[in-house]
Amino acid sequence: MKGIPTKTLPGFLIIGTVFNENAMAWPGIEVKIRRKTEKKYRWEAYTNSRGEFAVRVPEGPEYEVLVKAKKYQDNVVTVNSTNGDNQQRVSVKMVPNATGKNGAKP
Repeated sequence: MKGIPTKTLPGFLIIGTVFNENAMAWPGIEVKIRRKTEKKYRWEAYTNSRGEFAVRVPEGPEYEVLVKAKKYQDNVVTVNSTNGDNQQRVSVKMVPNATGKNGAKP
């Protein structure tokens, strides 16, 4: 329509699925995304009931996808948005924190 500004969506979609140590999809897990050159995370999402997430970001830079869960090691995946595609799919398998006797970390 004439006179109505249109909002364009950013050009790159990061899609992923988070799995637990038993290879089961994991809902409700926190996912944070930032440009690889930055310290602060700009985008945040949580996995849905099938362990999936999707975040739309500006095309161009490399991104770091951080997946966090209590009692599990943080998992960081690098995504390159300059490969000519308009999306990239990632799969993240979480690993429990290693604990020694009496629950103490080694």
